[in-house]
This record gives sequence, C-alpha cells and structure tokens, in this order.
Amino acid sequence: MSAAETLRVVQGYLDGHAVEWLSEDVEFRDMTRPEPMRGRDEVAAFLHLFFGQVFSEARIEQVRLTPAEDRVCAEWTFRGRHTGTLAGETPTGREISQPMASLYEVEGGEIRRARLYYDAAGLLAQLGVGATPAPASV
Repeated sequence: MSAAETLRVVQGYLDGHAVEWLSEDVEFRDMTRPEPMRGRDEVAAFLHLFFGQVFSEARIEQVRLTPAEDRVCAEWTFRGRHTGTLAGETPTGREISQPMASLYEVEGGEIRRARLYYDAAGLLAQLGVGATPAPASV
C-alpha cells in the first residue's frame, strides 16, 4: 500500500474509532496494561468502555499524523469528562486533557496492530485519584 492509502485507513479509524477499520485478528496494545487486546471484539469493548462509559463527551483532537507505506504514527490530545469507573475509582466529573501517541500498522487495508502510549499517572493525577493531585485550574 502507498503511504496515502495507509493514511486513509488510519484516518478513517480515528474519525470515529469504527472497528470495521480493524482486522478481525487485530492486536491492540495499551502500553499501560500488561497484556495486549486481541481481536476486533475485544478492542471494540475497550473502545466502548473508554469512549462511552468511562469518559462522556470523549473526543480526540489530532495534532499530527505521520504516514509511511505500512504504518502511521499519530499524536493527539484526548479530552473528556470522567463519568464512569476507571481503575476502580468512582467518577469524579472532572474534565481531562491527555496527550497521547500511537503507532498503527496497516496490512491489506486494515489495521493489524496498534500500540497506544500515554502517561497513565498523569491521567489519574488530572482526575485527582493518583499519587499527586492535579493543580487547581485558574
């Protein structure tokens, strides 16, 4: 595939996190978790939890997509309001703004592997549930 075709696949996925852009046997690795998620159904459940249950008003603001023939590096900011249980913590109602990055590997017009990187301690701190509370907004 060309870099433009690979970019089209990843952009399609990022526009709404629609799982039809993922291969049936996708491996999705949230680097803050010990094991990768495997298969479209497991990843769909994770995305629904994160974008639908844990954070309401969840959205991403893309910063940069860097394509190659078989992969795309993505940087963005995740924004949402904590309205569901996360890491055993009850909802705080706080809004978060979390920088994230990922690497998507594309084969045959589908995402076959994804690796997601972010500062989990920083996310919990924004929610006031980590070891170091986030500073108050002015």
